[in-house]
Amino acid sequence: MGNMTVTHRAEALFSYLSELRARPLAFRPGRFDCALFAAGWVKHLTGCDPAEEWRGTYRNLSDGRQRLARAGFSDLSDVVAYHAPQIEGWHASQPGDIAALVEDGETALGIIGGPQIHVLTPTGLDYVHLGRAIRVFRP
Repeated sequence: MGNMTVTHRAEALFSYLSELRARPLAFRPGRFDCALFAAGWVKHLTGCDPAEEWRGTYRNLSDGRQRLARAGFSDLSDVVAYHAPQIEGWHASQPGDIAALVEDGETALGIIGGPQIHVLTPTGLDYVHLGRAIRVFRP
C-alpha cells in the first residue's frame, strides 16, 4: 500500500485508532505494547503482520529487548528498518509513518498523525510532539 494517498493513509489511521479506543486498552508487554501497537498499524494498513513471530514471546520489556538483541537488532528502530524504508527526518513524514523516539532512555515506537506522534503508554493512547522522532519509517 505504498502508493496509498496521504488522505487515505490518514483515514486508515483514524480507523485504526478508533478501533483501539473502542476496546479496553491494556498495556501488556508481548501482547500489546508500543512495538505491537505500531505493528498492528502496519497490519491494518498492509494486511501483513511484521510482528507475528514476536507476539506472545515475552512477558516484560527487558525480556523483549533481550530477544531483539539475540535476533541481531540493537533496538526497536532497527526492527522497523528491517521491514520498512527509513525516510530522512520527521519534516518529510506523512500520516501513518512509524516514528522511533526515546522514552526513559529506551527506544519506543509510535505512529505519526500530523504534528503529533500517537503513542501507547501504560495508561492508554496518548500523543507527543512530532519533533521527538529520532527516526521515521514509511510502511
